[in-house]
Amino acid sequence: MAQWQALLRLDAALQARVSQLYEGKFPREIRHCLCVLIESLDWDSAAGKENEAFTCFHALLRDLQERFTRSVQENSLLQGPDYNGMKEYLLKYKPLNLALILSECLKEEKKILASVSEAQTCFSPDTDQKWKDLDNKVNKLKTLIMVKEVELREWKHRQQLACIGSPADTSLDHLQEGFTSLAEVLLRVLKQLQELKEQNDKHDSTDASSQPGPMAVIENQTRSLLTQLLENALVVEIQPVMSSLPKRPLILKTGVRFSAKVRFLANLPELQKCLHKVKPVFDKDVEEVKTVKWFRHFYFCRDECKMLDVDTAKACLVAEFGDMTLQEIKGKAKRSIESRLVVTEELHIIKFVTQFHYAGLKLNIEASTLPVVVISATTQVTSAWASIMWYNILPTSETRNLQHFVDPPPLTWEQLSQVLSWQFLCTGKRELNENQLSMLRDKFVDDPDGLVHWSNFSRNEHAWAWIDGILDLIKKPLVKLWQDGFIMGFISRERTAELLKEKQTGTFLLRFSESKKNAISFSWVDHSNGVPFVHSIEPYTMDELKKTSLPDYINTYSLRVRKSTLTNPLIYLYPDIHKDIAFGQYYTTTAEKKLSKDGYVGREKVDLSDHPTPPPSPPLYMDIDMDNVRRPDNCEWMQDYFHPNNWDIL
Repeated sequence: MAQWQALLRLDAALQARVSQLYEGKFPREIRHCLCVLIESLDWDSAAGKENEAFTCFHALLRDLQERFTRSVQENSLLQGPDYNGMKEYLLKYKPLNLALILSECLKEEKKILASVSEAQTCFSPDTDQKWKDLDNKVNKLKTLIMVKEVELREWKHRQQLACIGSPADTSLDHLQEGFTSLAEVLLRVLKQLQELKEQNDKHDSTDASSQPGPMAVIENQTRSLLTQLLENALVVEIQPVMSSLPKRPLILKTGVRFSAKVRFLANLPELQKCLHKVKPVFDKDVEEVKTVKWFRHFYFCRDECKMLDVDTAKACLVAEFGDMTLQEIKGKAKRSIESRLVVTEELHIIKFVTQFHYAGLKLNIEASTLPVVVISATTQVTSAWASIMWYNILPTSETRNLQHFVDPPPLTWEQLSQVLSWQFLCTGKRELNENQLSMLRDKFVDDPDGLVHWSNFSRNEHAWAWIDGILDLIKKPLVKLWQDGFIMGFISRERTAELLKEKQTGTFLLRFSESKKNAISFSWVDHSNGVPFVHSIEPYTMDELKKTSLPDYINTYSLRVRKSTLTNPLIYLYPDIHKDIAFGQYYTTTAEKKLSKDGYVGREKVDLSDHPTPPPSPPLYMDIDMDNVRRPDNCEWMQDYFHPNNWDIL
């Protein structure tokens, strides 16, 4: 069958030769109808042996009879060939003569096929089929490349979120595998097209399907797809980041070194031998540079070009930039549009560009960073990070809107709360829970529709600055306590009182101060005559926590009820964990182990407050030493309660 099908795909002139071959010798209709069976029998042997000729002859008759019977059963007798007529025609032949005829015809068929190009023989697909196969392959590749471009956009969005704390997967290995495979297939298609072109030129075929037209279309489409793939293969794997702020990328300070890394996803072995130079360019093709009046201009302090090189550990092509610095260009002429942005709201981009030469392609390829904020003082970090978070919460298009904060769109609380929670996950390895987020919602949401506006988040009253101060507190002295979940943190005074009043005396919880920046307090409950009283200690500041740990403050904190009576009111961490179980591992070593070289035991300052809750039996007098006392924050209530006029003296 393969031989006959190959003959059917020949051009008209060659098919005419086949027709002449059978003229007056054997009906072409029978050759066509029984092509599979005819080509499966050994007619060369049958032509010299009568028994074998008889066997082959009856095999043809039997096949025709079966076809006739099947057509009767299927009620398709009039639709198919005249099987009975073919059978009657064959009966006119003697088996040996028929074997000689078919043996000769099959040999001539092979000669005809051998006279054309290898692509048209029975042993490989003909040119027309190859065009069709290549065209189908290119169309499939087009679909696969579209899928990869979607996956690339999804990866870029995940990277955006990862930059602001999301634990999203930003591995590029899967994308690199896809880009590399597609590039290899496209290059193979181009090679096959070149081979077919050379065969076409060599054999000078007159087959219309083998003319340059379809080949040119497929080749152009293939090159276009390869160009599209390679132009998107350069990505910023690691966004610009300063070593001093490893968890806050995209904030750059003038004069301070920062790093970045780009990766070429089409990791072809041939490219590893090529020398492709990658150059960073600041604010390349940024319209704001030309049009915005107060838009600042920066430049790299030195030539930062790097070569795409092999990262043997990851088996990929990368260019690493580890020593970049920026300086501002002063004295630029005023522009036409007035900018209403403060420094920390002004966005810039860095593009990494390379001139790519490979496989006959000459491309200018670019990869753009996410927008960066350039600051000149470390005091601007908090505001700059607010801008970076706000911009990257939502997916952005490839066209960067560097004037985003001229009129920043509001965010839903769901969007913002997720990002705020990520900040605590990055800093203290623990996200915010629903109760903590509920308290924060009251601080940020300023809209009946549940929206958060940029001005309320970053500018007015510095709500974000308060959160950032707490993050700094967690990062330094409180990270273990936050990670263990011992700090309730974000809870109002009213809610604190509600929770503690239901608990036993000595139950306390830790909450962040709302009035002091970078400070934490604890509140506890005790009872007098069955009545619960909740007290809050004056908050501990960052400076205090650097000198003495919060667990040590909790362990040594004391209340003075009478002149010589001291007691620690803190017994159970909310809801009912004994403080030694919660914080025992964080207490410093005992005094016995702190002997100095001269044998003396060191002295420590005791954190002391006067007891604010009236005792069950009030004393006749109070001897209170007011020096060096940490006061609970409801001391005015305490003074009123302790006034002699309010005591019921027996």
